[in-house]
Amino acid sequence: MTIPSFQKKILTWHKKNRRDMPWRRTRDPYKILVSEVMLQQTQISRVLPKYEEFLQTFPTIESLAKASDKKLLKVWSGLGYWRRAKYLKETVKIIARDYDDKFPKNPEELEKLPGIGPYTARAVVCFSFNNPEAFLDTNIRRVYLHFFFPDKKNVSDKEILKIAQKSVWKKNPREWHYALFDYGTTMLKDKKINRRSRHYHKQSKFEGSFRSWRAKVVKFLLSQPQNRASQKIIKKLVSDSPYPSQQIINSLLKDKLIKYQKGSSHYSL
Repeated sequence: MTIPSFQKKILTWHKKNRRDMPWRRTRDPYKILVSEVMLQQTQISRVLPKYEEFLQTFPTIESLAKASDKKLLKVWSGLGYWRRAKYLKETVKIIARDYDDKFPKNPEELEKLPGIGPYTARAVVCFSFNNPEAFLDTNIRRVYLHFFFPDKKNVSDKEILKIAQKSVWKKNPREWHYALFDYGTTMLKDKKINRRSRHYHKQSKFEGSFRSWRAKVVKFLLSQPQNRASQKIIKKLVSDSPYPSQQIINSLLKDKLIKYQKGSSHYSL
């Protein structure tokens, strides 16, 4: 398939099938960053109500930068991957402090900030500033694999990005990537396509995983009046885990999701 015919097919389809999302109605890089961080490994149906709640609670960079971790995690509860919330707060604090509340328009500059990888950096500058640099996620990768690598296995992202960069609709890169998202999600529902990618890995189940036990501790602390509990109670909470209780606690301490209160033998948010 040629690049022009590929563009025409995707854009023609998208004219009649464009999905409406609240983060597509803004060019505010803060709001777009919030949506992109929330959408990482999380279904849109779960993100939609949380996105609205989050922005009502933290409508600006300043409000999030000054928020307590307790309040942040309480609002984030239900999305999982708690570190994403902490990284988001750390990132906006740096933007407020070092960039005078202005988001860098260079994706390489954004990548230097906590929790922001190549995809997120390029998605934010594309959807905020119409940056023409190509980027891949699960759905976009599926589209290129389907049209340009139908019979090939072990395809690298480097190979895909060569074609993806040539394919970007320069008139409106923002709309082009929305079109790829929607086509990949709607028309290519067969997830097996992505198995042809060299970078494919199946997401592990949450139930019973190490992540699930970490989440259990954080949710329990959120439910407590002062968001704290004794070391004995926390260890008992995860005593049925296949993982050592101290390993779970140490990982939460390492990610700064909980704190140990010396002298009182309590953990808190």
